[in-house]
Order: sequence, then structure tokens, then C-alpha cells
Amino acid sequence: MLENKLSVSIVALLLALFMFVNANNVFEDMNLFNDEAENQENTEFIEGVPVEVLYDEESYYVSGVPQEVTVELGGANSNVKRLQATRNFEVVLDLRNREPGEYEVFFTVNGLPENVSGTVQPETANVTIQNLVTQTFEVQVEVSEGRVGSSYQLDSVNVEPSTVTVSGGESTMNRIQYVRAMMTDTSRITEERVEEAEVSAFDAQYNKLDVEIEPSTVRIEIDVNELSKEVPVYQETTGEVADGNRLSDVELNHDTIEIYGDRETLSSISSVTAEVDVGGMSSSGKKDVRLELPENVTKSEPAVLEADVTIEEDE
Repeated sequence: MLENKLSVSIVALLLALFMFVNANNVFEDMNLFNDEAENQENTEFIEGVPVEVLYDEESYYVSGVPQEVTVELGGANSNVKRLQATRNFEVVLDLRNREPGEYEVFFTVNGLPENVSGTVQPETANVTIQNLVTQTFEVQVEVSEGRVGSSYQLDSVNVEPSTVTVSGGESTMNRIQYVRAMMTDTSRITEERVEEAEVSAFDAQYNKLDVEIEPSTVRIEIDVNELSKEVPVYQETTGEVADGNRLSDVELNHDTIEIYGDRETLSSISSVTAEVDVGGMSSSGKKDVRLELPENVTKSEPAVLEADVTIEEDE
């Protein structure tokens, strides 16, 4: 009787152990029964694989080749997974035996183990091979008027370096009409600043051309000036001099001043008036005269005038 109970307990324990192991994939995690899964066929798509192009770079220029492609890997699951993680293979486009012209060329995938195959999606590229031409161009740059503050005007725009070396296919190079630094910043310019800009080449219809430019970016130095206008100053006197005296003359030390503001404001102003208060003065002297500037005028140079006031005694 005791032996039967012991047998039942052992069977129950083994059954419970089997169920635990099965539910938790213990043996699978220990790789004891995983050989079959590792050898199963699997397919994975690897995106963003760079393309290496083989050709005579000193004589030809190649266009139409994508920088990156998608590769479909198929084969043993373990190898495919490893290659997916390491990307230890390369995609090549071999053009070394091609003359100038247009071709549809198959990609090849190198560096794969024997039990893994690789196919580029799409399998071919339509490429153009041209004789290489290299020329030097002056870089053009244009600062949008909309970026310059309303009270400022462009003073100077300098590009460093002012020229770049452009390399490309012969027929493409013959189409170049403009080589320009393309500014992407849209912020307002109200002071001297420096920006970096990418250089691109364009044809007469302003289509961007497939060429190589060295250097690919340039430094743009922008300087602006505040908008200003020179206007005459007219003086007016206010107040009365002290009893027993009379005002003989008032002379300002400046006949004109420079005023600053936006274009519309400046165009509407033809002169400025300076008020000289002589109230209570009993003798000649000099007085500082602060100008009351018209609305939207930001400042004037000079900001303060000097009036030479001449007072004489009544006879």
C-alpha cells in the first residue's frame, strides 16, 4: 500500500515538473531542442543598406545610383538573424567595364554565407555614365528683403569661400547656369551676423543638378545698416525773456540732423523742429535743446542740439 502511494506521488511530481517546463519554455531557453528552429528557413528585409559603386572615378561621373537600398535576406534563421544585427555584408554596383552611356545594372550582394541569399529591392538601377568635367564657379547668394528688419537695409553680403569646385558629367555641367548658396534661416536680420549655407547648382529653369560641389557649404557674412535720412532742423522759441531784456538771436549748432526709422516713416518727414525755451533768461548763453522726434522715428544723431541764445538789455 505504501509503495502504491509512493508511485502515485512520483508520477504526480513528474507530471507537475513536465507541465512547468513546458509552460516556461525551459528547454527552449536552454537551447536543448532549438537546433531545428535555428535551421528553419527565414526571410528578413534590411533597410538603409549603403551602396558601393565601382568605376573609374578619375575619368567618369555616375548618376542615378541610390545611396541606400533595401536587401531581402533568405536562409537559415540563425544566419539571417545574425546578419540582420551585424549587417556584415555589402551591396555593390560594378560599373568598371562600362563606357559613357545609360545602363540598367544589377546590384550584387557580397559577403553572405553559403546558406543565405540576398536580393536588392529593386534588383537594378538605371544609371548614367558621363565623362567627368571639373570647373570652378563663383558662388551667388541672395538675402531676401523680407528678412531685413523694416528699419534696416543691407550694407554688405560676403561669401567665404567665394568660389567652389563643381564636378559632374559633361552634359550636366554644360547645363549649369547658377551656383548658389541656399540660405534656410528665415529669422529677421537687424545686426551683423554669419550663417552657413549649402551650395547647389541649377540649370536655366532652376532645376537642381546632380553634381558634386567642394566645399558643399559656405560661410555668409551679412551686415546691415539702420535706415536713416538727413533732414533740416528749424528752430522755434517759446517763453518770454526777463523784463528789461529782449531776445536778439538764437542759433543752433546744427542745421541738419540724421533721423532713423522705417522706410515709410522716413519718406513722410521733410524736416524737424527744435523748440528753444528762453523763458526767464536775462543774459546770453547756451542751452541744450532736446528734440521732440516725430512718431516712429527711433533716434536722431545728434540726439541733443545746442542753442546759442543772445539777449540784450532794452534801451
